[in-house]
Amino acid sequence: MGSEPQSSGEVLDLGVHAQVFEICAAPIWIYDSTFSVNVWGNKASLELFGVDEAAFKLPQLDMLGQFTPEQLRLWKKLNAQVHQDVEVDKKEINVTVTSGEPVPGFMRLDKPKLVLKASYKHICLTGTAERERDLTLIQVTAQIAPTVEDNQLRLVEMCNNHPMFQFLFDESGKLLAANKRALCNMREHLGSCENYNLRNYLAIGECDGSLGPDEMYKEAMEAIFVLDQPCHRFPQLRWSKRHPGKYRWVLYEMWPSIDPVSQQKAVLVCEQNISQVKALEEQIKKQNQRLEAQLEEALAQRDPVHKPAIDIDTPADKTLKLLDKIMRGHEVSAREAIELRDAIIQAGDLRQPVNFNEQLMKNSQTVLDNEVSQSLIQLLSSRRPAKIKEEEEEGEDHGAGSGHPDQDLRHIYARSNVTQDSVKALIAMHKNLPDEVLDVLAKVDDWQFDAFKLNEVSGGRPLSLLSYALLKRCEVADKFEMDDHRLVKFLMRIEDGYPNNPYHNRIHAADVLQSLHVLVVRGGLIAHGYCDEVSLTSCYLSAIIHDFEHKGVNNDYLIRVSDGLAVLYNDRSPMENHHLAASFQLMNSDEYNFLRKMPNKLRETLRKQIIEMVLATDMKQHFAIHSMFQAKMQLNGSVPSGGNGSGGKSMRTSPHPTSQDGHKVIDEDQRSLVLQVALKCADLGHLASPRIVHKKWVQYLEEEFFRQGDREKQNGLTVSPLMDREKNGISKSQVGFFDIVALPLFQSFAQAFQDATPMLDAVKDNYAMWREEAAVYANANSARSSK
Repeated sequence: MGSEPQSSGEVLDLGVHAQVFEICAAPIWIYDSTFSVNVWGNKASLELFGVDEAAFKLPQLDMLGQFTPEQLRLWKKLNAQVHQDVEVDKKEINVTVTSGEPVPGFMRLDKPKLVLKASYKHICLTGTAERERDLTLIQVTAQIAPTVEDNQLRLVEMCNNHPMFQFLFDESGKLLAANKRALCNMREHLGSCENYNLRNYLAIGECDGSLGPDEMYKEAMEAIFVLDQPCHRFPQLRWSKRHPGKYRWVLYEMWPSIDPVSQQKAVLVCEQNISQVKALEEQIKKQNQRLEAQLEEALAQRDPVHKPAIDIDTPADKTLKLLDKIMRGHEVSAREAIELRDAIIQAGDLRQPVNFNEQLMKNSQTVLDNEVSQSLIQLLSSRRPAKIKEEEEEGEDHGAGSGHPDQDLRHIYARSNVTQDSVKALIAMHKNLPDEVLDVLAKVDDWQFDAFKLNEVSGGRPLSLLSYALLKRCEVADKFEMDDHRLVKFLMRIEDGYPNNPYHNRIHAADVLQSLHVLVVRGGLIAHGYCDEVSLTSCYLSAIIHDFEHKGVNNDYLIRVSDGLAVLYNDRSPMENHHLAASFQLMNSDEYNFLRKMPNKLRETLRKQIIEMVLATDMKQHFAIHSMFQAKMQLNGSVPSGGNGSGGKSMRTSPHPTSQDGHKVIDEDQRSLVLQVALKCADLGHLASPRIVHKKWVQYLEEEFFRQGDREKQNGLTVSPLMDREKNGISKSQVGFFDIVALPLFQSFAQAFQDATPMLDAVKDNYAMWREEAAVYANANSARSSK
């Protein structure tokens, strides 16, 4: 027993304070050292010693016979100290009491190795019939935990019987200690030996991934002893010694430690069985796959996603889909892998649909008309339809495809009548627009627009008027200090360079410009950071020049007649290359150089973007660009799910990445691709026009195709599919074109830029119109054939 005296003194009226002491949880009692007897105790004190009130008040000297003479001597000495220090000198002392030790005021404690802390305080007891008495107030202030030795025994017992295997290894991997269960398991797998080590223990399992046991050991030891990682974890597949053929998953957790014996670095390793966790993970994974399938089905029913009549996924699309499936934790069957391998082997171009021509011709016997299929092949494929090739070979003797340029294409370009007065007139008109022009331009931000109406109110200047208005409105003309006079002169000269073709004319250019403007401004390109001021200027100029000096025929025709443009550009996008080259020649001349004050670096960026965008309008590049667009957007958090549009509404992250500070992080290749696809959508913008306007555009395009067919007849060439005016024209092919080209394109763009969904909805409406008309036509044919 240890003691520490302190000054103290207190007058206590037991009649008043007894009730307060009684409700105290701590044992409190009054002791009289003169008579060695407890005078009073609260309920907690009686419970501490396990006695009733009568036994509690028995003289303690009567109970000292069980102690040794030495213990008795110490008790008397301490009792005298309590009497002198507390009751006489009125000091406070603190003592530590252990069970089995005789202490004044304390009765025998039955609980072994119990340690208590108590305080002895002087009190002057009043409220009795007798005179005031100087006594001692004893209060137990704390109960101390068992000794360290006891705790260690309990910890050893807990550790040995813990279901988790626990090991301690040194830096060389040698086993220093292990709990009983871990040691039994180690002996079971490795046999009895003097020196167990971690490397051999890990070697009895298989790794979860690409690392073997040796690599796992090296990685773990480096993580703990070199990299000082606070914890290192890895799973392992273990074969069962007791149950051959069965395996279980275990998880290793490793923490840096110190060997308490050698004081050297060590590693504490815990191994736990996670087979049930793995089984639950697999169950949750399968359940998640079922839920994803159900969700996609529900979303598809709510907002059906168009699926083309043929497989237009390229090998690149198929590869990305398979990889995406693996990354999402879905199983990939051997059949899917074999199909992908075959698709890659069969493909001549990884960014063109596999066997595209063959698929279309096969469908010509079921879904699509034969001539419609050939028309789509001519439009989209680098390989010509077999029928055209055969007929041209038969017609070689009478001059078909003789290699002479088509004479009637040399003088189609309209003469420009741009004068100083006309330039000034347009600038003045812009400053004070007539009401009818204002009414049309007020709808320039609408998803549906009538360019024919703009042509009427602008006096035949729809392109230059709209171009100048947009460049001024978006402030890029002022930003890059464009020379007003040269700018308007250039715009009017470009407009005059659009021949009076039925379709590819200045009205079409104005329509494309307005469609691209809406896609950029309202479709999300600016909002997501894909279109800065330079790119916006590139968009407008690309739309303005994209069909400059169009000859009213397609590239296939130019190649077949060996037109000068086909020869000049080696049969590669001759028309698109000419639109660009002729426009830049004008732009670079002093008379039309409205960008003379733009810094050279920005002009280089502008030119590069314009070239890429206009070349992308060649439909021969359609699948390559569409496939690349989907791949780029998918790798950045994908939404589009491939040409078949099987993904429905995306549940994944936005395809528009941001940095940690919230600013847009745009890859320049991705920006270029987005702008290319935006212009492609705008070039087909009339597909989203009101039905009556859209049908007017189709009629004009059909007439332009018929005129090409007339030229082909004049030159002794086989008439291209759907271009013979004596047969059905392209109005017959609209369902197929929407099905294979338009809907997948607009769908992918709207999935990447959801703000552009209104344009997709309008395209779907026109698609529904053509399907209705096709059904009426089919029913009429069926009725005629049945008669």
